[in-house]
Amino acid sequence: MKITFWGVRGSFPVSSPDVIRYGGNTPCIEVQTDDGTIVIDAGTGIRGLGKSLLARGVSHVDLLLSHAHWDHIQGFPHFEPLFHDDVSITVHSLRHPRHTLSSIFSEQQQESFYPVRLEDLKARITFVEHDDGEAFEVAGAHVVIRRLNHPGVAGGFRIEFGVRTFSYISDTDLNGECLLASDLPATPKIEDIDWLRRLRQSACDLGQSADLMVCDTFFLPDEYDSTWGHSRPDDFVEFATEAGAGTVCLFHHRPDRSDDEMDTIVDACRAKVKGDLRVLGANEGLEIDL
Repeated sequence: MKITFWGVRGSFPVSSPDVIRYGGNTPCIEVQTDDGTIVIDAGTGIRGLGKSLLARGVSHVDLLLSHAHWDHIQGFPHFEPLFHDDVSITVHSLRHPRHTLSSIFSEQQQESFYPVRLEDLKARITFVEHDDGEAFEVAGAHVVIRRLNHPGVAGGFRIEFGVRTFSYISDTDLNGECLLASDLPATPKIEDIDWLRRLRQSACDLGQSADLMVCDTFFLPDEYDSTWGHSRPDDFVEFATEAGAGTVCLFHHRPDRSDDEMDTIVDACRAKVKGDLRVLGANEGLEIDL
């Protein structure tokens, strides 16, 4: 597998001299296997990816959507392959109790917000909704989707191709004490605790012995807000070590985090590592071969 980062920011895209090295686009990762192309999330980074896919003649894409918060779907209308009738796209995500996957995208592109409606796009688009823990095959890879602790309905992915494993565990409060998913039972308090344990176990299942783990490190300790559903770098350095991961990649950077601040965070994490864990900070253009 070849992993390429096209967007690494959380919340909203940014553009300034302070973020040139890490980049300002919102989440989008490309996973290339010998059998096809997988895209994870459709933040603004997907715009550049779309141009690259067309230049390479890619005609089918499987898009794995972690969740439908705007920073993870806002690039979709600008994904150029959607405007080509020889392209097919299959969108995979967790089943939502109140919205269909197709309605989330069509509402974003209703005429009040965007001049091209979803149904007017030329590409063949298929939406597939999955249950928590479901496994499926795309681009010759074995994928498992698991629910994570984040507002709304959010999930992560474990992608296995051959002997290599890539885990995407973004947008989750790994060690939080607040149950943030509004559709999960929240009373009495004991149910919260049980669900928090289950959701952390979901993250463990995704990350166990991964060659590469991409993880949500949005907050520093003094910035942490238990209601947002994001983690801190130390959370995932410890978690990745326990999981036996080979490399952990800090991701979903806070929009006001400068390049120099990111360098400091990455260096601090590397200094805390015990064992052979490798620590990287995700930046646009980073390519990792597994």
